[in-house]
This record gives sequence, structure tokens and C-alpha cells, in this order.
Amino acid sequence: MSLHTVDTHAPVDPLHLMLLIGGEHRESERRIEVRNPARLDDVVGSIPDATTAEVDDAIAAAAAAAPAWGATSAAERIALFAAIADAIESQADDIATLEVRENGSARYIAAREVLGAASIWREVADYLAEILTPKDYPSGDGFVRVERRPFGVVGCIVPWNAPLILTANKIAPALAAGNAIVLKPSPFSPLGASRIAEIAASILPPGVVNIVNGGGEAGAAIVAHREIRKLSFTGGGVTAQHIMRQAADTLTAVHFELGGNDPAIVLDDVDVRATVDRIVDSAFRRSGQVCFAVKRVYVPRALAAEFRDELVARVDAITVGDPLEPGVTMGPMNNQGQLERIRGLLERLEGSGRDVRVLGSRVSPETWGDGYFIQPAVVLDAQQGDEIVATEQFGPILPIVVYDDLEQAISWANDTEFGLCSSVWSPNRERAIQVADRIEAGMTIINSHLFTRVGMKEIPFGGWKQSGIGWEASPYGIEEYLQFHSLDVQSMP
Repeated sequence: MSLHTVDTHAPVDPLHLMLLIGGEHRESERRIEVRNPARLDDVVGSIPDATTAEVDDAIAAAAAAAPAWGATSAAERIALFAAIADAIESQADDIATLEVRENGSARYIAAREVLGAASIWREVADYLAEILTPKDYPSGDGFVRVERRPFGVVGCIVPWNAPLILTANKIAPALAAGNAIVLKPSPFSPLGASRIAEIAASILPPGVVNIVNGGGEAGAAIVAHREIRKLSFTGGGVTAQHIMRQAADTLTAVHFELGGNDPAIVLDDVDVRATVDRIVDSAFRRSGQVCFAVKRVYVPRALAAEFRDELVARVDAITVGDPLEPGVTMGPMNNQGQLERIRGLLERLEGSGRDVRVLGSRVSPETWGDGYFIQPAVVLDAQQGDEIVATEQFGPILPIVVYDDLEQAISWANDTEFGLCSSVWSPNRERAIQVADRIEAGMTIINSHLFTRVGMKEIPFGGWKQSGIGWEASPYGIEEYLQFHSLDVQSMP
């Protein structure tokens, strides 16, 4: 399915979202405005700022709905999920435009994301029946049965950077497993995520999907509630640590998908131009605000000069502006905090004496004061110990580190507290795989830093070290939301 061009600057009334609790929409006294990060005078909508009491009501509704939903068959869930996917696809244009306006992603990125979100609902169906089928083992004149059961109520907290796909990646497997859910999107980009969940709620039984938009109070209330049996959070490590401390009080099971500082190791036999093109496509996607994107590049000294030249030329071709304007390939940062963080990194880099190139061209520069815009940059002579190499920048700055031997590059790639994704670049597949096997990360991609369609479906998405706990996507994504229940059936003596 393709998305057609729409008049994206036509006047649009701001969306007014309400709480969704037990199948009913409710107003909330407190509200939060959502503004377009490219045009801050454009109020895209507003969301409720849920109170602890309202979160408690949502969790109670989920708890009431969970037993009946958990008793449905895999076939029933699969049919409902196909209807959800159809409904998302039928609204794809509107959802993609909404995503651009609230999130700042380029439209082609938002278009792919909404269709990817729809496909997730279909893909869980491919695994569901087998995973939910109990396994029986003969045991004397009795038998042993091992089966999977849902947790009951799952809390899902999703971030602002890729809200459509990340919402689907959480709630589709959680619901497929038979849980009821309470969703809290990020207040920085809540509208598209809420739309995806609203579509699901309109098709599933009342109370199976509940939405409580809001800020810190709503999130803390979800984490602290004893009826939440599993909590799935995507975001930053500091917040995850806080959640884990709170979850310890109730021994709530947690799933975390956190940050990454993904290395790209370039071997000495690559086609430099083709490699640079693909690395740039990953590193500057969503203005660099992606957990699994190239964050640092290791280049052999023999190729360094050519690689730098090609990189500068390729990044300089990026056009920055309102992603609803024709020809724009990179939008703004999503929020003021991210913009200030990246500006601070650039200022420190420029003060350090490193060779920093601020590149790209501005589209409609006279409007830049109305949004969170920043141009892409590369650091051509970064060193392993530099801040920009050692930390996750989560923005459009790419450091290049030159290495003298492959052992050094592998050691540097692993010298991080993160271990989400990584990539190795070489036309020699076996050689690349040998290097990939030594990288400390949950995922490694050869000759790209983006997954194929099969990879998106089958690879468990997650990381080592401080990049997370647990996995999303693939059959393992459903298993995160199931727990074992076993029987050992014996005869009376």
C-alpha cells in the first residue's frame, strides 16, 4: 500500500484526546498541548494529563477485562488483529501526516512507520497458535503439561521518537498473549500512538485496551500499581533505573528497551561511496533520534581520507526544514530538551579543537526560529575517548574514528556500556560474519544498519548490557508477555 500526497499545510483543527478507560472516553481536568516541532505556533492537539486516580481506574478496567480476554482462543485473536491491521492501513495517510506534525520525522519515514505498525498486528498471528498450544509429555499413567498463560494486566510506556512502531511492538504482542493493557505514550509525541491504540480498542472488547496520556504522575502511578504484573518501557537508562527501583517494591516483572551507542566497523575492502550512502541513511534518520542507528564509525586508516571526503559530500546534500515542505530530507529535533542537548555537544566539540563540519542546507531558513532545527554535523577526527564517541548522542552528529588494525576496532566497538545494535561492512561475507560474531550487542547487521523485512519479523529486538532487559518483535516478543503454568498429572496410589 502506498501513501499519496496530501495538502499538509491546510488548516486543521487541533485534536482533543480524552482518556480511554473501560471502553469509555473521559475528560480530564488537566491537559497538555502538543505542538509541531517544526512550527511551534501549530497546535497539533492536546491530551489529558492523567491523575493517579484516573490511572487507577484504567488499571481496574484492564483487570476486569483480562480474564475473559485471556480465555479467548488464538483463532479469535488472530481474526481481530487482522481487522486492526486493515483499519490502520485504511487511515494510513492521516496517521502519517499526524506523525510528521507532532514528531518532526520526514514524511517518508512516517509513511513507512505507519504501514510497519499495521504489519505487526498480522505478524504476531504467524507465531501465536504454536506458542499458545500446550505441550504434553507422557509420564507413567499420567502426563506433564507445560503451557503459557498471560500475566493479566500489562503497563506499556512508549517514547516519542518512533511512537507508532514502538506502540504496535508493545501492545500487539501483549494483547496476543492474552493480557489487557494500559498504555501511556510520551507527552512529546502522543497523538499517533494514541490513534493506533484507539483503533485496536474499537475492535477489541471494552477494557482490553486503556489509554492514559499524561506526564510523570501517570507514569509513576502505572509503575507503582500492584495490579500491573508486567511493565514494558522504551526510553532512557536513567528513567529505567528509576522504574526498576519502584518495581522492586511490588516485584513487578519488567521489560526495558533502552539506548544504544551502535558502532559501524568498516573493513578495508569496501566500496566507500556505497558504504557511506547507507551509513548516512541510518545515522541521520529521524534527525539521529533512533536507538538503533549508527552512532560512531570505525574506518581503517588506508580508507580514511576517501571516506571523510565522501561523508562530507553526502551529509552536505541533506536538506533540513519542515518535513511537510517539498524536498526536505531531515526534520527538526522533537523537543527543546533534545535541541539544547545537541547544541551543547556541538559547542563542546567545537571548543575541543576537533575537525567538526556543520553541513546540509536550510529549507525556508526564515522560519527556523519557529522550530527546533539544527543542521547535521560530522566529526572527522574523533578519538575513542571523546564524549561524542563514548555516549549516545541521539542527534544528527556522527563521529569518525580511524583505526590501525581490526583488533583495535573490535575492542573499541565493545568499549561501551551499551550493546543494542551494530554493523560490519565488507563484500567478504565470511570475513564480516567473523567480525560480527565478536561484537557485544544483541544484533549485528552486515552491510547495512537497517533490517530487511525478514529481519524485522524474525530477529528478537533488544540489547546487551545497559541497552535493555528482554526482547521485542519475533516470537520472543510475545513470550515476554507470557508466563509458564505447568501440570504434573499423577494417579492416586
